[in-house]
Amino acid sequence: MSYQEHRELARIRSELRLRLMSRRHDGTSEILRRLQQAAQRQPSRATELRSEYERWRMRFELLDA
Repeated sequence: MSYQEHRELARIRSELRLRLMSRRHDGTSEILRRLQQAAQRQPSRATELRSEYERWRMRFELLDA
């Protein structure tokens, strides 16, 4: 994984954390899609990133409930 890919994942996680803590879910589908795309680009970490995607998705679904 390159430095640029690490930075992208850090940005994604930071944006998701910020939205979760502020209870804002506007734009989260786009951010989650970027996480899915990262999983597709990195077969060696795909399982880990897909699991992370599901955890984030579930958190935001619970906020909506």
